Amino acid sequence: MLRQGWVSVACWMTVGLLLEGLLGYKAPGYLNDLQRRELFRLAHSHGTLLGVVLIVAALTAQRFGAPPKLAETSLRLGAVMMPVGFLLAGVWHPEGDPGLAIWLVPPGALLVIFGAVAMALSLKTNRQD
Repeated sequence: MLRQGWVSVACWMTVGLLLEGLLGYKAPGYLNDLQRRELFRLAHSHGTLLGVVLIVAALTAQRFGAPPKLAETSLRLGAVMMPVGFLLAGVWHPEGDPGLAIWLVPPGALLVIFGAVAMALSLKTNRQD
């Protein structure tokens, strides 16, 4: 989880740098499509933030004990599905609507929420006061 978190932060920060380059060089395919710009920004921000969440979850697991495997798998899968869904939905989309890949986002969000709740509950039950 720790490795995936750091790789995710590096990759999605690189995407952010590319988006800044597209903006700086006034790329018409990026500037003239407001929906594409919004979806790409959502992919960058969610991907980076979820990478940080994975890092924090891994450090928490090292400190307080391993979370249930289902919680870890949910976090890891959701952290990929959400930003990739936003990114692909912005690449190919019909006029006025996001692309079909946007359907990856809600299940990805539910997986992240489930993983976070499962980790929190495992901390409560594993806590030794």
